[in-house]
Amino acid sequence: MTAYQADQLVSEYLGRLDEQLADVPRTRRDEILDEISQHIAEERGLLHNKSEADLRNLLDRLGDPAELAAAARDDGDESHEAKESRRIGAIEVLALVLTPLVWPAGVILLWLSPAWNLRDKLIGTLVPPGGYLFILFSPALLLMGTGVTNSCGGTVDSGGNVVNSCTGVLALPVWQQDLINVGLVAIVVVLLVLPVLTAIYLARRLRK
Repeated sequence: MTAYQADQLVSEYLGRLDEQLADVPRTRRDEILDEISQHIAEERGLLHNKSEADLRNLLDRLGDPAELAAAARDDGDESHEAKESRRIGAIEVLALVLTPLVWPAGVILLWLSPAWNLRDKLIGTLVPPGGYLFILFSPALLLMGTGVTNSCGGTVDSGGNVVNSCTGVLALPVWQQDLINVGLVAIVVVLLVLPVLTAIYLARRLRK
């Protein structure tokens, strides 16, 4: 079989496939035809004898054009259903707004929506847990805890001199106290930014 005859046989196969895909959107149809055409070209390159029988066997292994077209329609329907399930609605908008602000309500809506996968929902739930409600109360709790253990007092020694003594953080050198204060401020800033970054991440994932 000549190369021209082989090309004609492949063209006839692709033509029948194109006819079967008449109800498939043009862009998707072109993608399918291109994929099948490339696959045929690769398989032809692996044939040893290049005979008509070998080429027909190759096309038979690919399947009947009607079956390929039916499989393509099924894939298209599943893709459409997946996109519909990720459509932005009221639940998604409220989840984005409430998760950082009213954490329990936002997280519940986040898990009810099918628009995010498991990883996204875990990130929205745990980064940070409690949202801004937790962040607003945590500095007060931290100050209450440190206020009990940090104190300074003065005593008078036998010579009449006043000796100051401190406990906790206040007993440390000034530069170490400054370093701790900077670290606490950095932690607070990070906690304030994390809910916003989480909401931005969830919004980007929702668009995809």
